[in-house]
Amino acid sequence: MKKLVIKWLIFALIIMGTCYLPGVQVENFGYAMLIAAVLTIINIFVKPVVKLLALPINLLSFGLFNLVINFGVLYLVAFLIPQYQLSNPLSAFIASIIIAVSYCILKHV
Repeated sequence: MKKLVIKWLIFALIIMGTCYLPGVQVENFGYAMLIAAVLTIINIFVKPVVKLLALPINLLSFGLFNLVINFGVLYLVAFLIPQYQLSNPLSAFIASIIIAVSYCILKHV
């Protein structure tokens, strides 16, 4: 349980770190923790279904379509939580890459 809370806090700090990109804003650390929780739930339940449906496109693009899926998931979280704003698509794309890589690392630690 302690390890889960530590991972959650680290993930929230990573989300707060992406706020240094222009066009990415989080109101405060409490909302970053909420975003981390919602993003984790979406990554567990929704993202596998989307990946399965997009498997043919993913195979044709040699896995690069996963970047688009991560980008879409991040915009879904921004839509669900109004205190998380993504106004610059390029910064949001870079933030989705940072968050996806860090999520993958945290998942395997």
